[in-house]
Amino acid sequence: MAISRSPSFTVPAVAEKSFDSVWVRNISIHCPQLNAEGNDQGNISIELVPYDDTEGSESIHITVDNEGVEYLNVPNRTNGRKTFWGCVNEVPEVAKAMEAIVAAVGPLKTWAETAPVVEAAPADEEETSEETSEEETSEEETSEEETSEEGGE
Repeated sequence: MAISRSPSFTVPAVAEKSFDSVWVRNISIHCPQLNAEGNDQGNISIELVPYDDTEGSESIHITVDNEGVEYLNVPNRTNGRKTFWGCVNEVPEVAKAMEAIVAAVGPLKTWAETAPVVEAAPADEEETSEETSEEETSEEETSEEETSEEGGE
């Protein structure tokens, strides 16, 4: 049921833009079984969003309604439920990608578990810091002497 509106709502015009590439926004790989005959568990899900790779004006097209987003899923209904391991075994690029991911796990784990390196302050700052500490120490000593003198009266 429509209800009149006052004032009218106007949507501003938006310039048309073409996206000639896609950006991999999300990739998920689930492989609960070994790559062995008869094993059909596992899946790959990839989310691709429109991307403009024009140098100097690179941009990802993102909208609330996921306009232009493509989803690639293995297995799925349209491909006859081809299996994850079938994909790895039959598509050489996917096999290489899986090998690269597995090879990256160790270095990624090391990197993720290593605390960030904190750079030391330059020598000038260290000297200034030492001078400040000495001044604070002598101020504290002076304050303590005044307190004990007052308490002794």
